[in-house]
Amino acid sequence: MQTGLRIFAYLLILTTPLQLFLAIWGGFIVLTTDYGVLSLTQKVFIADYLPIFMVFIDWLYVWIWPPYLDFIFGLPLIFAQAFKALISTWLGFWILRKIG
Repeated sequence: MQTGLRIFAYLLILTTPLQLFLAIWGGFIVLTTDYGVLSLTQKVFIADYLPIFMVFIDWLYVWIWPPYLDFIFGLPLIFAQAFKALISTWLGFWILRKIG
């Protein structure tokens, strides 16, 4: 059990640079295009800049409640990714501290 938690904690911590990269990329897009901080949502970002993942997004809409996904993917990219990076890093370090 502790090994699984340790792996999960390290996974949370190791994904932080990717999340920060996406937030910075979103900031660069806001500075160089007509998108605003609030208008560049996660779904718009994926559709415009990572269209290969739209197949996965469409598949999620089949299996998960669509209004929930609309809320999650409708969040502004910069704020959502920065918040997820902060929370996942904190949670990873918290888990590591708890399991010793």
